[in-house]
Order: sequence, then structure tokens, then C-alpha cells
Amino acid sequence: MVVAAIDAGTTGVRCMIVDYKGKNLGISRKSWDYATPVDLEIAKEFNPHDFWKLVCSVVRDALKNSGIKTSELKAVATTSQRHGFVLLDSNGNELHGGPNIDARGAMTQYLIDESLGETYHEITGCWPPMMFAPSRLAWFEEEEPEIYEKIAHLLPICDWITLRLSGVYTTDLSSASATGFLNVRTKSWSEKVTSALNIDANILPKIRGVGEVAGEVTSQAEKECGLPKGLPVVQGGADTHCALLASESKVGEITVIAGSTAPVMMILDNHLCVPDQKIWTGAHMIENQWVLESNATLTGAVLEWAVRLLCERSEKPEKCRQTTFEKLDELVDGIPPGSGETFVTLGPSVMDCQQITDIKQARMVFPQPALPQVIPLDSSRMIHAVLENVAFAIRGNVEQLERYSKSTGVKTIGGMSQSETWPQLLANVLNRPVATPGQSEGSLLGAAICAAAGSGQYSSVAKAAKAMVYWKRTYQPDDRADQYNRYYSRWNEIRFEGD
Repeated sequence: MVVAAIDAGTTGVRCMIVDYKGKNLGISRKSWDYATPVDLEIAKEFNPHDFWKLVCSVVRDALKNSGIKTSELKAVATTSQRHGFVLLDSNGNELHGGPNIDARGAMTQYLIDESLGETYHEITGCWPPMMFAPSRLAWFEEEEPEIYEKIAHLLPICDWITLRLSGVYTTDLSSASATGFLNVRTKSWSEKVTSALNIDANILPKIRGVGEVAGEVTSQAEKECGLPKGLPVVQGGADTHCALLASESKVGEITVIAGSTAPVMMILDNHLCVPDQKIWTGAHMIENQWVLESNATLTGAVLEWAVRLLCERSEKPEKCRQTTFEKLDELVDGIPPGSGETFVTLGPSVMDCQQITDIKQARMVFPQPALPQVIPLDSSRMIHAVLENVAFAIRGNVEQLERYSKSTGVKTIGGMSQSETWPQLLANVLNRPVATPGQSEGSLLGAAICAAAGSGQYSSVAKAAKAMVYWKRTYQPDDRADQYNRYYSRWNEIRFEGD
């Protein structure tokens, strides 16, 4: 017996077929792009009709790759990027698709500043307002009232896919929290926020528990996607929170979700909203739990950029990039801490929501190659320095979280965690053990865990996670860990130079 999981991420959509032990039986992925509206360069949007075709395409491909019969499927669940949403009219027709990188709310966040001020952060745990749905809806009211007046539903992207599959309007606490409309203390829609902007609260969907059956695959969805009619569609949640499920993260533990970006998240059993507005507080998908988040932003994406840069003049750039990532551990093996006194402050940062739009100049510092006693900088040291840069930023975010709540352990999941170099480097930079699950597809596996619980195979999401997550190893700090204190201090000095 197997389940399906669908993940609508920032750069594309994936579907994975998973058995009840967490084994990946088949996976498919397709990239997608966003459009920039004319005369509005800070805004991004997508065509839901086109995106739905891509969703159905990866579902069909994953089913084909898995080799299973559709009759073996017992449930499907969805997950997606946070902060993205789809607006629909009263007939369920899509009016607008907005990804998490749509910044049109920057033009209207002053309305939240004027009406709620810092109270908005106290209620929602979210800051700055420009990133979240209330500001973006206010933009539509001011700039495109013909769309605004038709809005009857707002759905996070994963829940829009659930709607397309089942015809049901629903969400969970983690996705609801990412809209910027949720009171994270009470875990209910905030009347204060909707009233302040004169938004009809009825556009917000019913909040359901993860692992609950939301509906069934319709005959229309069966024709379009190939999932069998009547298949239970189970409530999933936000991608980062699904990754927490996929790493069995417990209260007090810090989990580093090391993908294109790197949210650094700690689960709490009490509500804590940090008054300085540097980090986020979110409602976790599990009842009576919250998540404190300090995000290192672009991490894996910066590593990919560095590899592309080094390979761009190769005769076969794509082959060069593929080989570099396949042999990454071998490429940087033996490079000492500090990468030959090479430091980069490139991409990753220590979260400060008050300055989230302040993008600092990247810096790279390395010894002059003209000196005869200096080993010249090469591609291996540069890539190692980029990896150290990511680890240093994550250490800064871990330290920031621990200023508010002491952690009991550290885990990492995501694409970067599947190498041997990265989790060992992180353990050394943090000077503490780092546990890594065997599966890297955190958000997909988390959605599959929800689906397995909803299918009835497991009595709860927690029990499903325990059965479906397996562990690679725990990386212990080695004799290089002490050296990293000095290099971390030097990295911070370079990061703040010129401030």
C-alpha cells in the first residue's frame, strides 16, 4: 500500500510515491517560472491554469516511474511554499496566482503600519507586512479593484491543489500562519487583522488538522491527473513544517532545513513572540506546538550559483555542474578549516526582519596569489569557503534562536544534508552533534506522512513519522571544531565591515 505527495515549491512542482515505510518508489519534478507584470518589477505572479497542468504532469510521471497500479494508492496529500496563494471567485475560478517572491505588498504595507503597527507582529508573528497576504490584498484593492471585488476565496498554494483535487476549501495551521492572517497565540483567524483592512474573513478557508481527510479525488481530477476517483485527499501543510515531520523534530530541537534556502526552526510547546521583530513565530501543524524561526535565506541556491559560475566557460557546462555536485565530497576533501584563509559573505545571513530588504554587498577575501608562500585560490577552496559561509550563517541563526530558548539538539534535512561534507562541517562549526535523516526529500516525505496517517495505516501523524523516517547518522564534532571559533569570528568581522 502506498501514498502520493505533491509539493509545489518556489522553483517547481514535484510528486513522490511513497510506501508505508517511507521508501521513495517514484518521483517526478518540473520547473516553473513566474511572470512580472508590466510596470511592476517587484511583483511576480503565475497562471494557475498552466501550473495545474504541470501538477498533473508530475503526478502522472511519478505514478509511471513508481510502476504501481493506481488501485494501490490509499491517499494523497499536498504541501507547498509558504506565503504563496491563489485568489478565486465565488465559482472557484482562479483570479490570481501569487508566489512567495511577490513583493507588491511593499507598496501597501503602510496600511498595516498605520492601522495595527507593531500589534500586527504580536498577533501574527509575521514581519515585515509586505511579504504576507493582507498587504498584497490591499494592493489589489487599490490597484486592481475589478479583481479585488470578485475575491471569494484565498488559498495557500498547497490547499489550492487540494481544492483542484477534491473541490474542498481547507487549510492547516502551518499554511494559515504563513498567510499573515492567523492569530498565532489562539491559532484562529484574526478578526483584528481582517477588520483593520476591511477584508471579509469569509474568504479564508476552514482550518483542519493535518492528517485529516479533507475530501476525495473528483472525476474531473481523475481525468486530468490520473489519480483514482474517490482517493482520500488528506490535509497536508507548509513545506518547512512538513520537513519538520520528516525529521521527527521534537519540542526544543533545532532543525536546519538545508535546501535552496535554510530555515532554522525550533519547535516550542509554548507561544513565544520575540518583541524585537528579528525572527518569526509560527503555528506548527501539530496541536499545542509553535515554531520559532530564524532563517538563513539563500544557502543551497548560492552553492548552485558558485558551481554555475565556475562551470560557465566549460565546453559542457551542464555536465560540469552535474559532475561537480556528484563529486562534491571528493572535491573538497582535505581542505582545512578556513579554506586557506578564504572567506565569503555571499547570500546566507542572520535573520533580521527589520532589515529584510537591506541586501548587503557580497564580499570575498583571500590571500594575494602573488606571494610565493601562498597557495593560490582554486575552485575547490572557493566552493569549500561557500560551504563554510553557509555553516557560519546557520550558526548565527542558531545562536539567535538560543537567545530566546535553549535547544536540546540539532538536526538537518534537505538536499545539502545528503553529502558527507556538509553535515560534518555543520557539526564542527556548531561544535555539537548533528543528526541527519536518510531521506532528503523533507517536504515531500512530510506530506506523505500526513497522507499515511489519513489513510488509516497509522493512528496519528506522530506514529506515521516514527515508522516512515529512517536515519543516516549523527555527525559528531571532530578535532577541527575548535579551529572554527576563530574562523566564525573572522567571518562576522568581514560581514559587518563597512556598516
